Amino acid sequence: MEHRADIAVVGGGFGGALMAMVARRMGHSVLLIEKGTHPRFAIGESSTPLANLFLQQIVEQYDLPELLPFRRWGEWQRKYPNIGCGLKRGFSFFHHNLGQKYSEDENRSRQLLVAASPRDEVADTHWYRSDFDQHLIGEAQRLGVEYFDQTELTEFRESAEEVTLRGHRVGEAVEFRTGFVVDATGPRGCLFRLLGLAKRELPLMPSTSGLFAHFKNVGAWPSAEGVPYPVEDAAVHHVFDGGWVWMLKFNNGITSAGVAAVKPRAESLQLCEGRTGWDRLLGLLPSLGEQFRGAESVGDFVFARELSFCTSNLAGNRWALLPSAAGFVDPLLSTGFPLTLLGIQRLAKLLSAWPSEAELEAYRCQTLAELDQVSHLVGALYASMDDFEVFTALTQLYFAAVSFSETAHRLAKPKLAGAFLLCDHPAFGLATREICNLVVARGRRDEVLGRIAETIEPFNVAGLADAAKRNWYPVVLDELFSAAPKLRATESEIREMLLREQLL
Repeated sequence: MEHRADIAVVGGGFGGALMAMVARRMGHSVLLIEKGTHPRFAIGESSTPLANLFLQQIVEQYDLPELLPFRRWGEWQRKYPNIGCGLKRGFSFFHHNLGQKYSEDENRSRQLLVAASPRDEVADTHWYRSDFDQHLIGEAQRLGVEYFDQTELTEFRESAEEVTLRGHRVGEAVEFRTGFVVDATGPRGCLFRLLGLAKRELPLMPSTSGLFAHFKNVGAWPSAEGVPYPVEDAAVHHVFDGGWVWMLKFNNGITSAGVAAVKPRAESLQLCEGRTGWDRLLGLLPSLGEQFRGAESVGDFVFARELSFCTSNLAGNRWALLPSAAGFVDPLLSTGFPLTLLGIQRLAKLLSAWPSEAELEAYRCQTLAELDQVSHLVGALYASMDDFEVFTALTQLYFAAVSFSETAHRLAKPKLAGAFLLCDHPAFGLATREICNLVVARGRRDEVLGRIAETIEPFNVAGLADAAKRNWYPVVLDELFSAAPKLRATESEIREMLLREQLL
């Protein structure tokens, strides 16, 4: 059976569904093609303030008001209480020595708490993807997107006039003819396979493996008095030499947890054995093991032998890959959502008219530059997991860049923060890469720490890198007012922005 449309989006996750909705709102006829069925398990579950801002921009620009409540915890709970969601007030990091119980000293030198919001109402979220993605598919269909699940594509043919996709759906041959294809299938996905695209090395990123699952009956991690937010109302990172464990708690009793580790560590733990590998890891992290003592996995463990991935070929005359299909670095800094949403914004602009070769090349170069910036930083973080002081300092490059970028966008000054993690900024972007190279090369610690402090100072609008705070960083709005000159703004502009965003 043959189907025709202006645009075909391959991949029915949140990125594909949202891309399809945007294209439909632009007036295109749209096909959305999915290999599996919904609801389904999906990894990549934690939003950030910048990701939620990009989501809001897309919703407002393309008239998708039903999606606006997903930008914040409070609005989500009132509008969609039955769609699984987790409260994310910030980023929590705890550093472990393998084989030893976690302990803390008076300087809090083995933890880092960075708040992202001043209160629950305006907080970020974790997305329970089986609920969330299924809901977006329904919204896409309501807008008139033609949806085809259980469809395996086996052939891609491009002519001067159109692209023909062929495959099978529920055992029957199916054919799609379209003017342009957007691949939202994720790393090593549909077009990577059908077009035989080449792999590309990510700078500084070690080879890593992952093991993850969903759990119920997970215990609580202790929270000290006076913390900036309850430490598990966050993206929780348990860091050890050679890897880290994530934990995201949802409001439906489910906890997402997993481990990412460099290959030698993953092999020594035999993570490929699934549950047995997970239990072996918990045996080396006794405090975390205690938290999981009564936990039960929900569904199967998923082992990913190669986590990181990138291809250099991510756009052609009649096709393009979303950033989530073009590359994946690591979940460590929750960079997947903002990169995907940026990609949707950029491709939407290109599809408003027929994209030129130069425009597609610019999209390719910008996407790869941003993936490389993430890779530099995450690679350096992996190299410093045995030195938490350096690890903590490196995270300040991330937090400084995203907090500065978010504020600049909310002040309607997007030119101050053009690319993700300020990778194209002549000072910050280059300095970040140089620092990360220095860390991986085991450069002098004092030089690394000094350069980080120097690099973030002109962009530090959130009171970061303050030794007096002893690794606890609450949201302090007075610090944003003090930083107004860094944003080329007045205090009154800051106040108006905070009132408009309901942050005061």
